Amino acid sequence: MLRGQTNVNKKIVLSLPGDNRFTFSSAVQAKGTPCKVTNEDSAGACTIFEMNALPRSGPFLHVHHREDEWYYILSGEFLFRAGGEDHILLPGASIWLPRGIPHVWANTTTSEGKLILMCQPGGFEKFFDEMGNVPADKKSSDVMKDLMAKYGMEMLGPPIFASSWMQQH
Repeated sequence: MLRGQTNVNKKIVLSLPGDNRFTFSSAVQAKGTPCKVTNEDSAGACTIFEMNALPRSGPFLHVHHREDEWYYILSGEFLFRAGGEDHILLPGASIWLPRGIPHVWANTTTSEGKLILMCQPGGFEKFFDEMGNVPADKKSSDVMKDLMAKYGMEMLGPPIFASSWMQQH
């Protein structure tokens, strides 16, 4: 049991291809970040996503104060900037990003990429759900900065490919 974890879920959780175990309020967000293991599924231990990354896109430079993250590349080529270093990750590679380390990543290819993201502890599906509900005409770095702060993150800078971020989310 993880330190601080009081509930243990005693059920098996199965997620088949195309499944999404969290009910996102936005169909676009559900397609972009299907949740394979929810906070509830894991009794708070983690949340796991299958992320579809558009070409030359990725998040803002940011730091998490609540979650550790683990990424596993399924397809595409990704540049991760973390801890003052650049890392190129190809399919089969992974990276562990402990909370408190500023990072940014991007799919550097001209086709869609796919990766697995595990956040621990769980609950990060709520951030993606709220992010998916921001109307397209209201999306801005200021709105994103406020939303990130609500979920224990700080926005520190732009995405690697700044022009494509808004189409991703």
